[in-house]
Amino acid sequence: MSYRKRHEPPKTGQQTFLPPAEVEYSNPGAIRTLSTSRLTSGLHYQRPVEQKNVDKLIHHWNSLELYPVIVSFRDGKFNVVDGQNRIAAMRQMAGGGDVIVPCMIYTGMTYEQEAELYAKLDKGKRPLTPRQHTKALIESGSDASVMEIKRLVEDVGFVWALKEPTGEPFEIAPIRALMNAYQLLGGDAFSRMLALMAGAWQGTPNSLKASMFSGMALFVKTYEMELSDRAFVRRMSIVSPDEIIRQGRIDYNTALRFARIIRDKYNGQQNGGSELPYRFKR
Repeated sequence: MSYRKRHEPPKTGQQTFLPPAEVEYSNPGAIRTLSTSRLTSGLHYQRPVEQKNVDKLIHHWNSLELYPVIVSFRDGKFNVVDGQNRIAAMRQMAGGGDVIVPCMIYTGMTYEQEAELYAKLDKGKRPLTPRQHTKALIESGSDASVMEIKRLVEDVGFVWALKEPTGEPFEIAPIRALMNAYQLLGGDAFSRMLALMAGAWQGTPNSLKASMFSGMALFVKTYEMELSDRAFVRRMSIVSPDEIIRQGRIDYNTALRFARIIRDKYNGQQNGGSELPYRFKR
């Protein structure tokens, strides 16, 4: 039996209560019914609609538990901030046509404020992945640290993959490891770390693994005053990131394992220069 027969979707033939163009909505929002044909969704700060979630909504559908879709009226458009899956479920139950849905409509919001509201509302649902949450924060511009990380990454010539990573050179996929490195180092040292990695390994994908960022952040933090950037790039450019990762997996499971290997490789490639002493704290 199809979902359409088992459930009672909103009727597309019922009277449509579309607000006239001259209506002005006041915050904290006004409840109105709108046709889904007038709603714009799929904005960059939102996670994509997943069919498995739509199917789950349909399977457990209860019209008495239908909460209004959160909508921002901006630039003449009704932008869906929260409720994409519910809209998809109602349309699917109606055979793919447009339906009438209850909406809580806000006005006066910027795109960035919509993104911030989306991130807050979504915390109470299925958790956003770190990538999805960070992308929403970037779109909202509400988190200074995240915006600074993105700027520093791009200044060095990298791309922070806030969509699905493609595996291209100079594309940084890790989220938590990169943010942790920034928190450990601060802006200047973080930028220096990125420049060292770019110079030594030319953005190869394996040099941009989470373990490499963890190890490099601790290495730079420990030897910040002693390290020669030129010597690092010259020595480490002939060391494969794969070798660092392979050896790091054998050692104990902390960022220290990779930092130690990077130091050993740096010292092992010297040609008349000085070695870095062991200064890691246990």
